[in-house]
Amino acid sequence: MSRTPAKMIVRRKWTRRDLFKAAPVAAVGAGALGLALTGRTGAPVEQNKGTCRYCLMHCGVVATVQDERLVKVEGDLASRTRGFVCEHGYALREQVHSHGRLGHPLVRRGDELHEVSWDDALGEIARRLEQVKQRFGPQALAIQTGWPLVRHPLVNFLHRFARAYGSPNVASVASLCEASLRMGQALTVGTKYAPDVRALKTLVVWGANPPTTAPPFAHVVAAKALNGNLIVIDPVRTTLAKEATVYLSPRAGTDGALALGLMHVIVRERLFDADFVARHTVGFEGLEALAAEYPPERVEALTSVKAADVEKVARLISADKPMGVWQGLGVEHHESGVQTVRAISSLEVLCGRFDGTHDSKSLVTALGPRFKEEMLPALYRMRTPEPVPPPVTAAALGRERFPLYEIYNREAQGEVYVDAILDDQPYPLRAMILWASNALVTASGTARLRKAADKLELLVTVDPYLSDSGKLSDVVLPASTFAESQDIDADDEHVAAKGLVPPQPGSLPDFTILTKLAQAMGLGQYFPWRSFQEAMNARHVTWMVDDAVQPRPEVADGTEARFGTVTGKAEFASTLLERAGQEPLPKWTAPTEGLTPDFPLRLVSGPRPRARINSQFAQSPSVTARMREPELLIHPDAATKAGVTHGARVAVVSPHGRIEIRAVVTRDVHPECVVMPAGWGQANPNWLISDEKRDPISGFPAFRSGACRVEPLSTS
Repeated sequence: MSRTPAKMIVRRKWTRRDLFKAAPVAAVGAGALGLALTGRTGAPVEQNKGTCRYCLMHCGVVATVQDERLVKVEGDLASRTRGFVCEHGYALREQVHSHGRLGHPLVRRGDELHEVSWDDALGEIARRLEQVKQRFGPQALAIQTGWPLVRHPLVNFLHRFARAYGSPNVASVASLCEASLRMGQALTVGTKYAPDVRALKTLVVWGANPPTTAPPFAHVVAAKALNGNLIVIDPVRTTLAKEATVYLSPRAGTDGALALGLMHVIVRERLFDADFVARHTVGFEGLEALAAEYPPERVEALTSVKAADVEKVARLISADKPMGVWQGLGVEHHESGVQTVRAISSLEVLCGRFDGTHDSKSLVTALGPRFKEEMLPALYRMRTPEPVPPPVTAAALGRERFPLYEIYNREAQGEVYVDAILDDQPYPLRAMILWASNALVTASGTARLRKAADKLELLVTVDPYLSDSGKLSDVVLPASTFAESQDIDADDEHVAAKGLVPPQPGSLPDFTILTKLAQAMGLGQYFPWRSFQEAMNARHVTWMVDDAVQPRPEVADGTEARFGTVTGKAEFASTLLERAGQEPLPKWTAPTEGLTPDFPLRLVSGPRPRARINSQFAQSPSVTARMREPELLIHPDAATKAGVTHGARVAVVSPHGRIEIRAVVTRDVHPECVVMPAGWGQANPNWLISDEKRDPISGFPAFRSGACRVEPLSTS
């Protein structure tokens, strides 16, 4: 069907039955209104402790609630974040009580979304999903989750729901965020790891911006410039880069070449522990030959980083130990993202990062006699309560093209959903549920996604607000915010049993929606619990373990297994990559979308500004005031060549699309790139990004190494 964004919401008409149902609620509302009229000081005040889940920092907060409204948010001094709250946490009150909140389920009729009852909305979904199953099979349903559900146990229950229906297709934001890092590190040393910043003498921040993405710990990172060495590598000169001991600004997409250049110097000058490498690594000869191809002079030509700086940093990180690297999305969002991560991890191995003298908590070591029976440490151990849904027959979307992605993430690769919709490859996909996801804006290939939306038999969005994806949906279900749901991060059972604030009128917590949907579809036997807490406390068993794709350690009895890889050693040459038909060494490849006279600039999209987290906070006045529209950062040299001026509106044109945005001329970006945020519907960079330029291992899109040009507009 042809979809256009909903032009309006048709408000639901109340029947006599609705009025009778609402009478008790109205009485409560009248009582609350009376309290408000007599003064808030008479209303009871409650303080609830919990966790902010707007980002992965999960800061502890204290919420003051009065008249079932959130009136104040403060940092919890007793939490691990010691009272820190950023502007997003303080905006929680605005988000919970936003006028943009949905108060009723919506169902599309033509170009309009109509308010309906929960029973009608869930019945509509159940009826149409049954039609999809009958026509195309159960695998024709896919679920995509977004940023709010990162590391949230609800995702496991969404897997349960999908498999009860008969589909293996649940994908998370890992399809384009963080999974390449996890895979690259695990393919090299057997597990994901993070730097113990306080224990390091030399910290390399590579393609990351901790003051924005991890603000509670930004001061610890910045302190390395005073008490040690802080090296920042990024085409954008961040605030942290301005304080760094050394700042390197490589061309976008050349980080892998830079890592190999650093290893060239370290190997050439024998600045590594040869005994450790001989005993605890595999593939060094191949790595040595690969690094020999990247002398500093060639690296300078490829990356624009001076040869002298390459040598300086190589000697610094190999001498001033312990060292570690904080890797970010800046190294992942390229066609060679996984191999770039592997090159950086290999560099850490050479610099003694894992020699056991420091930071030993980062790795799973001394696995002992159970090693051969244990799964590799990097793999998820999927568990679910009984009764376990029956096994599905279809393979998850993405398994054929990106098999290692499923091995390490135990889910579908959501970035290939569009191929299953438009091309029926490897089988048709005809129904999609976007759960806390605005994927039609945040995923790559926006133009193809819009075509795909038209071809779907059913598109459902579950979200507290009417997102851009919701405006194109057939059914929109109003979910509660995390503040109104059980706090899954709390340590105290009594706190965990409730949210920071009661659910707001019209919305339901995600787990309640999922349970009601399962019941409407006749799958209630797999969701018998009265609450999320009861479901979490139920006896869980291991499931979704496929021996056909599950790698097993292959270490002989009595052999020391220092790393969680197949060989038990740090793998410069990856066993699993070789078996998958991929290059086993961390070989860098240049972006296939080359720069030309027509498209002379690299497009770097996605670095997070302080105003938003992806597409979140469009409904928050205080956050929006910090950045009212998206901005394109461009170097003065590039601006002069393009004929654009600071503050002017410009067109950004790529081989795939065109958008308009306001330019900010600054020397804080590399002269050969432009930088813009993601998640803005009115200037969405994903119109400019190909969904065919992908990492061959993870399937990640090349968000940060596209090609474009900037054109002035006739009016500003």
